[in-house]
Amino acid sequence: MEPREKLEAELEEAGLLPYYTAFKSCVKNAIRLHQEPVSEDRIPVGASKIGGRPDLPAGIAWFRHAKTGLPLSFVCQLNFAELRLWDLDRRLPDRGMLYLFYDYSEDGMPWGFDPTDSDGWAVYYSDAEASGLTRAEAPADLEENGVLFGAASLFFSCRMELPHWESSLWEGISVSDEVRDRLFDWYEKGGEAPISKVLGHSDNIQGGMELECEIIANGLSAGDGRGYEEARRRGLERCVGRWSLLLQIDSSEELGMEWGDCGRIYLWITEQDLSDRAFEKAWLILQCF
Repeated sequence: MEPREKLEAELEEAGLLPYYTAFKSCVKNAIRLHQEPVSEDRIPVGASKIGGRPDLPAGIAWFRHAKTGLPLSFVCQLNFAELRLWDLDRRLPDRGMLYLFYDYSEDGMPWGFDPTDSDGWAVYYSDAEASGLTRAEAPADLEENGVLFGAASLFFSCRMELPHWESSLWEGISVSDEVRDRLFDWYEKGGEAPISKVLGHSDNIQGGMELECEIIANGLSAGDGRGYEEARRRGLERCVGRWSLLLQIDSSEELGMEWGDCGRIYLWITEQDLSDRAFEKAWLILQCF
């Protein structure tokens, strides 16, 4: 069964198919990341993986915090050539590697509430061939200031998704409270953990993030209500549709990767920046229970 057919079958079973036309335009394909913890020497250089040590191009050093100089912890690398089969809408590059590093130090763990938080992570894209990559050695000062996560190889699958029931995108969709309640029940039944993915819709823990991203992009802080009040005065909620989930990484006890209390980190990017391959402009948000 094709991914879209599977989604429609699930909605029919939940009694939601008659309302599908109201939110059909919001359906997105997600590339699910299924991880298998393994010894890192079993993962080929240049392959997609979570944790371990990055395979970096020549001349690129382990990424560090822009202000403190401390090493960032390596979260994952994604080889887009491996994802191509699952990228049904062809939104990603056909090749190249995406890297994510994050400040996992005791005084770090940025939430992404404020424009200044961007020093606490690094997103890097390289189109170097796998043959030109070298597995980096962990910096000597990483153990004191961060974490070398356990390594996991990845395999992939597709799933067509609707926005999370708390997504900002629902504000522009006219459905009754009864339908929203059914959507909530359907969404909760389909939950599983961990959920790591590329593209698709975010699995929110503390509410929708699209407006939060727009607030930050306009130089405001989303750490309290004032930023949201100012955003609505400016009409920024009309721009939430330009933001898309790029990457979601779940907590993993096996890998020693814990985002707050059983949380997740999310990378968001505008459709324009995704089209331009400007991955360094992606914005990170941490949510936890």
